[in-house]
Amino acid sequence: MAEHSLYLSDCKNMELTGVDNVSTFDEQQIILATGMGYLSIVGEGLHITMLNLDQGKVNIQGKVISLEYKAQDTDLKTKSKSMINRLFK
Repeated sequence: MAEHSLYLSDCKNMELTGVDNVSTFDEQQIILATGMGYLSIVGEGLHITMLNLDQGKVNIQGKVISLEYKAQDTDLKTKSKSMINRLFK
């Protein structure tokens, strides 16, 4: 299991390591696959400012409201469907 760390400064700048993949993202929610499970980041004006999956590093800016880890076997299809529905509205 790769080492995973999260650094959050002033609830608006986040640096993460140990990220395997970006599952979904928009300005309100980003879901990342990490060595510790899925990490759901909810906020406002969220943007991925740096992404290097070879090194497992991600930087995010925006107002972070909540962070939640979910087990690796969690079904994320509900979020994906709602994102697709919003694209075709």
